[in-house]
Amino acid sequence: MKSTSFIKAGATGLSAVALVLLGLSAASAEPTAADRPLAAVGSDTTQDVWNGLSNSGPARNVASYNAFGTPGLITPKAGGAELARPAGSGAGVKALSAAHNAGKHTYVDGGTTYTLAESDIDFARSSSSPSVAGTELTFLPFARDAVTVAYKDSAGSTTLNLTSDQVKNIFSCTEGAGVTVIGGKPVVDGITLTPKLPQAASGTRSFFLKAAGISAVDTSCIPAGEQIYAENSGAALVNEGDIIPFSAAQWIAQKNGVMDDTTGAGQKLADINSLKAIDPSSAVPALKPGNLYGSASTAPSSGFGTFARDTYNVVASDVKTSTEHKDVLVRNAVTRQLKTTAGKAIISKYGFMNLSYVGDWDFGKPSGFTN
Repeated sequence: MKSTSFIKAGATGLSAVALVLLGLSAASAEPTAADRPLAAVGSDTTQDVWNGLSNSGPARNVASYNAFGTPGLITPKAGGAELARPAGSGAGVKALSAAHNAGKHTYVDGGTTYTLAESDIDFARSSSSPSVAGTELTFLPFARDAVTVAYKDSAGSTTLNLTSDQVKNIFSCTEGAGVTVIGGKPVVDGITLTPKLPQAASGTRSFFLKAAGISAVDTSCIPAGEQIYAENSGAALVNEGDIIPFSAAQWIAQKNGVMDDTTGAGQKLADINSLKAIDPSSAVPALKPGNLYGSASTAPSSGFGTFARDTYNVVASDVKTSTEHKDVLVRNAVTRQLKTTAGKAIISKYGFMNLSYVGDWDFGKPSGFTN
């Protein structure tokens, strides 16, 4: 779940930037049993659906830890190592790498180094595909999400319909394609916008920037203080014209009431290239994905202009053929259990599109260790 409060760092081992993260997740939806044999960390985007799968669904042997919250230090396995809570996809994959990389069992967060064992973390949640070459890890397809932008426009009666070029220009403060810049701020359809971004370890952030064709240099017009928000929280949209990347699945789940709704009055989702994040024929409390998600049987392309994304569960690649009991449990958790009727119902309820190739190793993406 999410809250709109601040959280202090320091003794918790969280990085200094966490002092000013908005919309942090609370820990109350975390594992309800301390003796579960499997542990998962990582993405904020898929943490809530995994809470549903692991606390009341078919994957109850998984202890899935939220990306943000208190306490800042977690012990994923009883009697195992303690570490700072991995805050997002990138941090989760690094923690998994530290656990399974025999050559480097260290995970660093906020200047503090934690030594992990292979048994401490079994898989990572990731809302972005791998960025490191290698074969030691495998990103297995989990569910389809789409990323659009949420913005605040209390007075407007219509939804922004942005082109890919307009999205790029808004977040790089560049004129063109119907975007003007006045006083350093982009203006579209008469709305003066203040672009913001999730924190650096956010998978939603990295995916969105790639889809919008934006480099790190391009975002230099956005103040550093506007690039530190927790993923997918309406708490970032305070003033008229505030705009930030937002997972459509998270928006749907919040509006459907299966997790705390962080959104407020005047906050909306934009259409992109005339594609809708939410099916206009659906309604609360049963909102459904729109055509921005694409086809459930075809993996979305990558790169500029594609705002649909597959999310992943990341495992050590040798889990595929291992006969060790724990590895069999991991394999079942990220494949077979997600294909059950109960698993599919939970994935849908949380705003994601069920994939015909969920957990399919042939669709998996190889990666090297990242720690």
